[in-house]
Amino acid sequence: AASPPSSATRNVAVLVLALVIDMLAFTCILPLFPSIISFYSKAPHRDGLYDFFVSSLASFQQFIGVPCNERYNNVFFGGFLGSLFSALQFIASPTLGALSDVYGRRTMLLLSAAGTLISHIMWLRADTFTLFVLARIVGGLSKANVNIATAVIADVYEPKNHPKGMALIGAAYSIGFLIGPMIGAYFSVIAPKNATLFTLPAQFSIVVTFIHFLIIAFFLQETLDYKDTKARESVTGRASLLIRPSALFKFSAVNAPTEKKQRMESIGWTYFLYLFLYAGLEFTLPFLTHLRFDFGSMQQSKIYLFTGIIMLPIQGGYVRRTSLHKQKRLAEIGLMCIIPAFLICAIANSVVLLYMGLALYAIASATVVPSLTSLISVVHESDKGAVAGVFRSIGALARALGPIFASTIFWLLGPQWCYFIGGISLVLPLVLLRRIPNVESPLEKDKLN
Repeated sequence: AASPPSSATRNVAVLVLALVIDMLAFTCILPLFPSIISFYSKAPHRDGLYDFFVSSLASFQQFIGVPCNERYNNVFFGGFLGSLFSALQFIASPTLGALSDVYGRRTMLLLSAAGTLISHIMWLRADTFTLFVLARIVGGLSKANVNIATAVIADVYEPKNHPKGMALIGAAYSIGFLIGPMIGAYFSVIAPKNATLFTLPAQFSIVVTFIHFLIIAFFLQETLDYKDTKARESVTGRASLLIRPSALFKFSAVNAPTEKKQRMESIGWTYFLYLFLYAGLEFTLPFLTHLRFDFGSMQQSKIYLFTGIIMLPIQGGYVRRTSLHKQKRLAEIGLMCIIPAFLICAIANSVVLLYMGLALYAIASATVVPSLTSLISVVHESDKGAVAGVFRSIGALARALGPIFASTIFWLLGPQWCYFIGGISLVLPLVLLRRIPNVESPLEKDKLN
């Protein structure tokens, strides 16, 4: 049952505030990644796990007979950690989301926040590569905010008002990505000389995550008003439908006619291919700028600020106001922007040219995912929650595989070929998208219904 309007407004306001604070902690590490990996590559912080990765890469290089630049080893390690974090999140997020149907949204949000807090404490204490990897593992297993927050929106809002609630969640994440990297970079720059570069960012993450925990504990009301024994018994089954790829891409968790399933599968594959390529290149971007332009953490954070400033008015204004029947065209425009964006990054030999590519990248970042989400939601309007859950899991799987794939190409062939191959490959989701008929016209909706 939906909460009264005043209670719903209050709960969503508390939830959005908590998400913004959590995202500040989550994103402050992003511009630091190249420097952090370099930090662990040197004694006394380099340990057996790092050496194992180095020797494994050398053996693989010898096996395939491809001479690789050792300067790119850290890119591969970064991609491995990025994929590991997202893979664990891919497993944990639908599982904790399903458990929230039994044990409550607030309980699972507190569990997620507690795990995240522990991961940040481990990060602060991580004086070796192994401990840093363990911190990322705990963090990945704890990140389930999106699924649970979406469930809160479904609890407190009527179905027709779900888009408004989801827009607020999207805004919280946009604000976090806009401000968080700047905070992390600033703290790393002002850190005392006798402290490691991530000491202050890690301490900041611990403080704000603890505040996030307290907000949920004392101000967020439980929105689930039942505890169903049958629901408890079906948690494993429902979660598995969002984890097993064979069930995921067939939208097995959604009850819908065959024709609708086929339409959803087409959009799902388009979304996966786009995000797989996009997420991989996005993750390696700080390494590209670090190696090619010698960008430090503050210059890295300015990239996030620049793209965020472009994205916010497009996403919050233009995309939100674009009618449903134009969303497919908007996604196509975004895909047509991302292809030259990464091709420009591949050849950029000046900061000005790099930022030209980043401007196109920001346009695509603001349009493609929201538009594809709108397309999938209109296909089967009677079960939007399940459709959204599957779509998010597809995205999480893409983000789990993309970084390790792109960083491997980066390591094998170098940044120029990595971005050239990625940019050209993004033609594939564009072709798939153009083959999907519009579903927004009355005629199409009649056929589907």
